Amino acid sequence: MADLGELLGSMMCGVIRARRMADEQTAALAEYYKSNPLLEGLSVPRIRIPELTIDMPMLIEISLEGQSGEMADPTIIADAAESQLKATLSKENIKINPAFHETFLNEVKNRLDLVKQTQAPIMKETVARSVQDAFAATVAKMKTSLTPLHKEAIARDLRARVSTVGIAKEPVPSSIVANIKTADVKEQASNTTVVRLKITLKEEGLEWATQSSESGGVVRTLQPE
Repeated sequence: MADLGELLGSMMCGVIRARRMADEQTAALAEYYKSNPLLEGLSVPRIRIPELTIDMPMLIEISLEGQSGEMADPTIIADAAESQLKATLSKENIKINPAFHETFLNEVKNRLDLVKQTQAPIMKETVARSVQDAFAATVAKMKTSLTPLHKEAIARDLRARVSTVGIAKEPVPSSIVANIKTADVKEQASNTTVVRLKITLKEEGLEWATQSSESGGVVRTLQPE
């Protein structure tokens, strides 16, 4: 028996590995063609799987209900964010109005309280964005002047810090346990017990794109071909 999500993930990972192995062989073949005067003018063979359909019978054994995550106490998160803010300001040698800290602390608590009231799924990104938005709001409210580099450094450190303390309980997604063992499927096969899973996997390629960031560095992102 296996979790259905892990089963489907394994299938997709297997297709990706197959494509990688094929591309590695194509690259090796291209080197061979280039060094052979009789082959260098020919196109190099390349195998792709634009679409793959899998039709698989299985038994659904059990369905497990998921559990929602739980955000840490807003005060704990706010204190951690404030502590990190002070550390980053000291590290970057940034001078700001002392009243900024109390305003930032209250802004973080208020925004996190609002997140908690919505009863939306709690994720690390939700907490990190709330703290980052609280910082931006405090900068505007206190009319604080910071360079783009300083803003980037503070936001980066805040996100990293609150991500470690923002979640008190990780969410557990619901799952389905399936049995794909051939002997079991054959033994219990009937129209009411066996489910046929038919999925179609379509291949899409990605490529690296390079662009300059506001801080003058280089940012590399994966984009569709």
